[in-house]
Amino acid sequence: MFTVVNPHDKHFTNNRYCLAFDAYGSKALLVWANSIKDALNECIDWIADNAPGLLADEQVEEEYHRLIGQGETPEQAHDHATVDTTCAGNEGHYILSWEWMILTENPDRKTLKEIVKRYDR
Repeated sequence: MFTVVNPHDKHFTNNRYCLAFDAYGSKALLVWANSIKDALNECIDWIADNAPGLLADEQVEEEYHRLIGQGETPEQAHDHATVDTTCAGNEGHYILSWEWMILTENPDRKTLKEIVKRYDR
């Protein structure tokens, strides 16, 4: 599925990014942003509202508490629980690092049509 996350921002941002999410990259999001960091934050906020099952927040929290129970300090438990995750969004959500990727930055019309065709089946 291909979704435009923030069409209202296209008038005052410098770039647009296509990012894919899920283990197989099955959810593509087009987002306007000034940097990849901002783009990822916008996408994660959208995911939190519309596809929260893609987030790893519960996994991170469960692992943190398991590690605390095994005697790790809070700092150690946090570091170990968040390995291979990416933290993004305004609320600091976690997503598994291998479950997101950048498809393209500032795609031309042809590239964008190919992406839409690939994801809108």
